[in-house]
Amino acid sequence: MSIPLAQRANAPEFVPFPGEHHGIEWEQLTAAHHVGLSALFARMEARDNPPYRTSPDEVAEMLSGASQWRGLVGIARKGIAAGRIVAFAQVVLRFPGRVECVCVGGVDPDFRRIGLGNAIVDWQEGTARQMIAGVEGDTPAQITCHVEAGQDDLEAQLKVHGFRWARTYYELRASLDDLPPFPNLGSYMSVEAWDPQWEEPALRAANRLNESEWGRPPLTQEQWMQGRTAFAPEWSFVAVDRTGDRPRVAGFLLASRYEQDWAALGWREGYIDQMGVLSKWRESRVADGLILASMWAQKRDGQALRHRDLTVVSHCGWLRASPCVTVVTFSFLVGAFRPVFYSVFI
Repeated sequence: MSIPLAQRANAPEFVPFPGEHHGIEWEQLTAAHHVGLSALFARMEARDNPPYRTSPDEVAEMLSGASQWRGLVGIARKGIAAGRIVAFAQVVLRFPGRVECVCVGGVDPDFRRIGLGNAIVDWQEGTARQMIAGVEGDTPAQITCHVEAGQDDLEAQLKVHGFRWARTYYELRASLDDLPPFPNLGSYMSVEAWDPQWEEPALRAANRLNESEWGRPPLTQEQWMQGRTAFAPEWSFVAVDRTGDRPRVAGFLLASRYEQDWAALGWREGYIDQMGVLSKWRESRVADGLILASMWAQKRDGQALRHRDLTVVSHCGWLRASPCVTVVTFSFLVGAFRPVFYSVFI
């Protein structure tokens, strides 16, 4: 007999905010904290120097009502930092074929190693268990937190809380020099520039992939439009099959230009955020065509490299949904490790 999530989650009845500590008081995170949280991200990233920068628009999207989340902020009430947000935590409830709470957070460099990180993880785990317990059914569930390179303290705290390794992302980059020619896709298949008319057909294609590859529920229009703060339609494309009475989307590629990252990287690059090819066209060169169309478009705009993420997991449905990493005829370089994800399985 299956055990419902409400029972498996072992959720606490009440999750208190961390106590006042070193003059830091905690309150609920809201959209009104946008400016202060953006400034906190800037200070953390200036010290840690990750290969990206979080823009104010991305922070605004984090705090929007497009997803289900809870959060808190720690605000300094004493000293020269009085009034400044010096720590934050957020737990986001998602349904990627299972119930998942994704935990994110951070601490101002000037306030580290005084116990704030551990307090954040305590609050995140309790809050995540509460949110999972509120979901009906007995589906698989997990609490997930990502660890950037060098965050050894966070990794140790997560392990103490029972988290274990779940998956790792790799960054793949390809030079835009000496690009191969565009493949022959046949008379009735074309790769076409992104246009608003393709939003709905591409969403339907993405939802077919979600169902067949992951068993995920369909995305809403609002969910489909999330993550578009740096969307580059001029680098994005759809593959269209016109063999029937009506054109059908065989695949899609959505690219972005995270210009705020370029100074940290030391070069300009484009980024493929989403790509999918439906199963009927997997054996064709549709994936090659989509990637090459984006690469040629980025090269014309003066980019140096083209970039995408590769997820390494035991069941790699994304690779099956995006076979480009194994069938393209040009070389990718593994640029760096992206976050390692640690999870507690419920």
